[in-house]
Parts: sequence; C-alpha cells; structure tokens
Amino acid sequence: MDATDTLMHDGDGEIVTSTEFTAAPSSFENGLPANGMVGAPSVAVALKPDGVKRDNDLSDYDIIPLKDAPKPPKFEHLPYATAQTGLIYDVRMRFHVEAIPTEDDVHPEDPRRIHAIFEAFVQAGLAWRESTSGPLTDYYMGRIDARMVTEEEVLLVHTKAHWDWVQSLSSRTADELEDYMQHDGQERLDSVYLSPSTPYCAALSAGGAIEACRATLLGKVKNVFAIIRPPGHHAEREDAKGFCFFDNVSIATKACQREFGSACRKVLILDWDVHHGNGIQQANYDDPNVLYISLHVHESGRFYPELSYRDKRGPYGDHLHCGEGAGLGRNVNIPWSRKGMGDADYIYAFQQVVMPIATEFDPDLVIIAAGFDAAEGDMLGGCKVTPAGYAHMTHMLMSLAGGKLAVCLEGGYNLDSIARSATAVSRTLMGQPPDRLEHTNPSTSGVDDIKEVLRQQSKFWTSLYPKDLSARLAGPQQGERMHDVIRNWQATTLWDDYQMSPLFVHRESLSKSFEKQVLAT
Repeated sequence: MDATDTLMHDGDGEIVTSTEFTAAPSSFENGLPANGMVGAPSVAVALKPDGVKRDNDLSDYDIIPLKDAPKPPKFEHLPYATAQTGLIYDVRMRFHVEAIPTEDDVHPEDPRRIHAIFEAFVQAGLAWRESTSGPLTDYYMGRIDARMVTEEEVLLVHTKAHWDWVQSLSSRTADELEDYMQHDGQERLDSVYLSPSTPYCAALSAGGAIEACRATLLGKVKNVFAIIRPPGHHAEREDAKGFCFFDNVSIATKACQREFGSACRKVLILDWDVHHGNGIQQANYDDPNVLYISLHVHESGRFYPELSYRDKRGPYGDHLHCGEGAGLGRNVNIPWSRKGMGDADYIYAFQQVVMPIATEFDPDLVIIAAGFDAAEGDMLGGCKVTPAGYAHMTHMLMSLAGGKLAVCLEGGYNLDSIARSATAVSRTLMGQPPDRLEHTNPSTSGVDDIKEVLRQQSKFWTSLYPKDLSARLAGPQQGERMHDVIRNWQATTLWDDYQMSPLFVHRESLSKSFEKQVLAT
C-alpha cells in the first residue's frame, strides 16, 4: 500500500493528501492486512504489566519503532508533571467510508474528522511529524500504536452474533451492503453506513481505546488522547446504530478491569457527547464498579437516540434511569431539556453534580467519551460549548484517579469545531491551564434541569442535596394540625381576656381536635 491509498476529497473537490502514514504489512488482501494484524506494534507490545502475557503473532510484519514513542518521566520526584501525554492516531481508521458515496451529500461521520484533529495537533505544536515539525523533543505527545481488538475483548460487551455480523461486512460488495440488514425483519439500519473496510476500522478503533487506557494505567504516559473512529457509544449489545459498531469505551473498560484487577477496579466514564450514550449505559447498567455520567440534549425524549430503538423502549436517557441491581446509583444522566446549552450550563453541571459524585466514587481510571458535537458550530448538536469550556471540564477531571485519564473520541461533525475543541483538551492534558470563560451564568432551564437531577441522585450519594427529609425521620411522623394550634391559641386568649374555660365533654374516646371546643364563663 502507498500514500495514494489515503487520499480524500474535501467538500470542494480538492484532493487532501494524508501527511501521516504508518508503515504497514507488505501482504494485503482487498486493501487490508492478510493476517489481520495492524501496523507497527512496537509500543503496544511493550505495554505489558507484570504477569500478563499477550499472544501477538509478529512473524508476518516488521516492527518499526516510533521515533515519537513515549519516554520515561524526566524527573523521578515529579513523575506525573514530567511525563508525556499520549496520542493514538492511525490513518487507516479513515478507510471506513460510504460504499457508494455521493458528492452532494457527505455523511456527517466523515473520515476527515480524525485527520482534521491530528493536523490541528501538528499545527499547534502538540504532535510531532518528521517532515514538518523540526527536531523531536520531549514536549510533544508520545505516540502509542493502535491495534485490532480481539473477538474475546469484544464479547465482553457484545454478543457473538453481533461480532459475526460486523465481520461479515468485509466479504460483501458495495451493492450488497446497500440493503444489508443486521436483523431479520429489519427495514433499515439506524444511522450507519457500511463498507468492506468497516470491520477493520471498527476493530482498530476499539483496540486503540484499549491501548490508550493500558498506556495510562501502566504509567507509560500521564494521560492520553485517542483520535479514533468509527465512534462507539451508541453501539448496543446486539445493534450497530448511530454511526457506531463496537462500544469502544465499554470494551476498554471491561478489558482493563480484567487485565489490571484491583489497580483498575473502579472506572468513571464521563460522556459529554451531545447525544446520550445508550450503548455505554446498557453495557454498565448493573455494574457497581463503573460510574457512567452523561450530559446530553434530551428534549423530553425527542432527541436522538430516543425514539430510535429496535425494541421500541421509552425514554432511556432521562434522569430517572439510575442503574439497577448492584449498579443502582451508578448511572447518572444529566438530560438538557432544550438545545443551546453553553459553557456556563456545563460548568454548573460539573460543579453541582459531576465532580461531587465523581470525587465520592473515587475512581482508579477516568475515561472521557469525548464527542465534540455540543461544540459551537456543530450542525447536529445545536449547543454552544467553546474550546475553553471543554478545557475546563478536562481540567476538573484531571484531579481524579491520580491523573489517569484517557480521552476517546466519539462524535463531533464540524471539522473546525472538533479540531479547535480537541486541541484545547490536549493542551490542558499536557499541562496548560484552560483559557478564561466568557460566560459564567447558567441558563434558567439549565439550572432547572440540574435541580431535577440533584433531587433524584441525592438518594444515592451523600455529597448531593437536597435530601428527602421525610426519609430521614425515624418512625411515624410527629406534628400538630394547624387547626389545633389555632384552637389552643384562641382558648388561651379567651381565658386571659374573659376568664372563659373549656367544659368537659363526657365521651369514652374523643379526638384531641375536639378539646377546647366548648368554652364558658
């Protein structure tokens, strides 16, 4: 394969040549690796915790060390401050494209999304590229190799039938994929397009998310940004939907919990994509060791993915869905009742709900399901979060889990917006303080939405208020009827002024309310 395989067209028909290309195996079938392996794995192979053996067959392709691979911390007394931020980006994830594209209707989940973010990182001096970035220094992000996810890892979240269906796409022609359904009786797929390269790219995306989290947990980097696609947070146990095929973040969570044990027992997944992450919620709904918090537009159940489920379920992203069984209280939905939410609303949600709960949960790892479609300018989200807003949210989350934070790309469909927002997040990960916020007063509807969440979630978290006072009272409630209070005052006043006293009423049982009803001089 040569660089011509990575050409793309922009909206005006101009050919955009990739400036980043990773050496690949020499043996390919239909443009994909014949052995199913992924590129130069030098760093990925090195990322092994003690006692863990990973079975990777490296015989069929060359190991090419990355020049910008992460380096150890420079100062042992400040291991976090002098460590690098990691970066995962593989140009081959752009091979997932529409099988039969049309020039006048470009799909929002465009391969240029990840290219735009990486180019922005290079232009901002955050990522290194040999051809244009000059001498390599320790201040660049350290590159981590992606790899393909394994079937065993995918089955931690999805069914075998789902895995098999995704793999079957590689053997279909473009014409066949036009009408290729996942389930019997299904009339159409839910907001996904298919191509023979889809299984390959989806496997790279999920594998990249795993390696991002592993690099952080192993201390190879202090934190990491994974520029991956296709996204994953809408993919359910047996359904591809909403541009998503594998639930990348949930797979990474389960894989790391299994591999690292007590070192990664509790995981916080913070999803700031403008759409509810129904797939992540479903995968972790009864897990007491995974705290899922989602901030999303809901519009009282009228905003995607609501009304799109194959099983015709009702609103799934409302504030009343709090988990079940052992996971009750570990699912926190912050549903905005309208579009147009901005920095102040999101920061208010973080201060009132997200950070108190996250601090009380005390995770071992934090993963951001980082969709940037709530960014100002996104055509689908309709919200107004600025790059500074994303940076401030990132900065707060960096205080958790000893700084072990992995940012995994989800949605975001305005190329300029996602590039600027992702760059602001990465600068913050690397140690730069966030820019100042211009707007700090949350909207009235935003405050109302947060108060509703607080009333629901305060049942499960000691740090949240208001509490239900009646639930804290032991035994039957004690109190006095206002009628009796007034009658008592009247009797006292009439005695003081007119020496009127209550007459005894002879009856076996008499309600207290009938006392002092008959007064006489």
